[in-house]
Amino acid sequence: MDTLRERRHASLDVKRIQSLTDSVFAIVITILSLTLVVPPGENDEGIRRFLWDQILPKLFIFFLGFVIVGAYWVDTHYNHHHIMKVDKTSIWLNIVFLMFICLIPFSSGFLANYLYTSISVIVYSINLIIVSFWHLVMLVYSWKKKYIHPYVDKKLYRNMIWRIILPIIIYLTIIPLSFLRTPWVVYLFLLPLFFQIFFGRLKNEIG
Repeated sequence: MDTLRERRHASLDVKRIQSLTDSVFAIVITILSLTLVVPPGENDEGIRRFLWDQILPKLFIFFLGFVIVGAYWVDTHYNHHHIMKVDKTSIWLNIVFLMFICLIPFSSGFLANYLYTSISVIVYSINLIIVSFWHLVMLVYSWKKKYIHPYVDKKLYRNMIWRIILPIIIYLTIIPLSFLRTPWVVYLFLLPLFFQIFFGRLKNEIG
């Protein structure tokens, strides 16, 4: 009886973490669009100049941030799919992870307004590094505590780990490159997305 009660409690906790995570991600994705503001009172020439100088770069950062947040949601969705139990520590690790997810609209807005400055690229990189780090900690903790379904073998686990570590390496590389102050540095944030979206997921990862 006690074992059955514990299993029910653990299952409820997993679902609540998933619900909270989905809600936070939905809000963060919505907030990302708030940086797209067109000033009133401009003439045609002013609007065209503002569109080219401000809106188009900000649209790129918006789409970049949207896809990055979406990629984090997809990976957490897959990871939660493999988790069968949680405890108090698991919950707080997830809360801290979501806290730094909530900072992405800030770092994204900073990058959009100061696109070619090294400090904005560094802030954005650090934000994504911290998010990925806590994502990694959550996964490792669940593995160590044996909270992950038995069908997740070491090969699949290592694949899940590297899907988190590789973006961290890229973001760390972007930081020193940001001092070059060249426009192409910003496009390096696309590299982890290509890996996360198109490569690196095993066929049996959906369980």
